Amino acid sequence: MAKAPPQTKPPESETDGTITAEQLCAITGLTDRRHRQLATQGYFPPPIKGRYQKEKVLVGVITHQRQLLQKKNDNLEKEKFAYTKAKREMAEEELAEFRKQYIAKDSIGPALRNISLHQRAALQLKLEQELGPSLAGLTTHEILNRIRAAVDEICALFRDGTKDWLDAPPPGSLGQIVDASIICPDAKG
Repeated sequence: MAKAPPQTKPPESETDGTITAEQLCAITGLTDRRHRQLATQGYFPPPIKGRYQKEKVLVGVITHQRQLLQKKNDNLEKEKFAYTKAKREMAEEELAEFRKQYIAKDSIGPALRNISLHQRAALQLKLEQELGPSLAGLTTHEILNRIRAAVDEICALFRDGTKDWLDAPPPGSLGQIVDASIICPDAKG
């Protein structure tokens, strides 16, 4: 009769449901220090005499790994969204160029400088030479009425000048300006 193999006592970890720090490190690939940090963060109970509770520690490590994956996926989704948004904006810019909705800076710049110089001269004339001297001795109400009238007159002048320019844009321009009423929206006309 063959002799039965000797009965060996199973390791203590198999009977008490614990695992040594070395065994856990071999399973997870993490250091014992990292395991202790995860235990401090509440993923699983801390070790007792260098031994971790097998089931709770493995569930905790898996939970931690899932959270890392979720965070990575969230970052990836944010990057995909930013990429898609940038791609859409570029497509909108290309479409606007195709539709000739832009005006080249070099063709619009001189015309805008001329308009602003004209506006400055008109403001200086109205405010310094016409309006200023005529306000002496008037009441506050009369002064405000004259200022309002001057503002309306200046805005009408600017609006008409811009309208004239829009009707005949500078040579070589690729598109149109949106609306002349943006310059003085409060003006009537």
